[in-house]
Amino acid sequence: MINYLYNARDIAAYFKWAGVTSHQEKEYLHYFFQIGKDILAKPLTYDYETFEKAVYRELYYLWSEGFENEFSDIATIAPKGSVSLICDQEFITLESYMKLLALHLIFSRNLPYVHVNFTGLMLPLGLKGEFTDFERNVVIACETLHLTTEDVFAQPFDLHLGIPDEKLRLCLEPEFRKSLATHEDFRKRFIKNAASRLQELKKTSAEIQEKEEKKKQRLLKRKQAREAAKAEREAVKAKKAQEEEKAAKPKKTSSCVKKAPAKKVKAQKPEGTGAIVEIVVGKPEETAVKKETKPKKKEE
Repeated sequence: MINYLYNARDIAAYFKWAGVTSHQEKEYLHYFFQIGKDILAKPLTYDYETFEKAVYRELYYLWSEGFENEFSDIATIAPKGSVSLICDQEFITLESYMKLLALHLIFSRNLPYVHVNFTGLMLPLGLKGEFTDFERNVVIACETLHLTTEDVFAQPFDLHLGIPDEKLRLCLEPEFRKSLATHEDFRKRFIKNAASRLQELKKTSAEIQEKEEKKKQRLLKRKQAREAAKAEREAVKAKKAQEEEKAAKPKKTSSCVKKAPAKKVKAQKPEGTGAIVEIVVGKPEETAVKKETKPKKKEE
């Protein structure tokens, strides 16, 4: 039996078809290179940098051809004029699709099988030809890619008997799965790296949050200081206004007080004297002034 070894375009097509994100591509590439002796063509197993450049070059090619995700046309994976390596030339699209399914099972160790309805594949894949030829090419693809089929009851199903009009379970061969199990589990390493990345993000987030909290505290203290200084200025201003008002109040009352005019009071003539005493009444602090006037002589 011929064992197919995947090339850079197969891996790039799987990245697009499975929706591998850009930050996960490196992890997938490292895993592929780790198990490369079992699944990769020999020229890609010598140097990791060469392998990585080849995959990214094919990623760009698929993007330029319009193969971007699982809903893209499978026929755009194989370049125009390329020669089929597994199936018949007219079933090259079936070959591309079966390689995607096989790679998905290789990557997903915890995924035991995928359900496939082979009868309904001809129309979406755009295949033309006899159904008997299609059945024969499905058998060739499964055998070359280390795939087996089971029915819905988990019982082995021989495709040489024909393809039934129902879903079948497509699985990796037990021996091939065991050979892959000898390598480091890609999922565990990926989960470990993801957990480490999450811790770094949490730490960075905590530092940013702490800086923001300190910034808020500084702004709050500045605001409180400005408000306190403003309140102090207003208090000083109010106190100064009160002092000015108190200082201006006595002057205003003294200026309003009018001096009482002095009054002259005639007193009776003291006995034994011939003078008339005149008393001037004025301010209380001023003493009374006695003015003696000589009486006028009577006219003779």
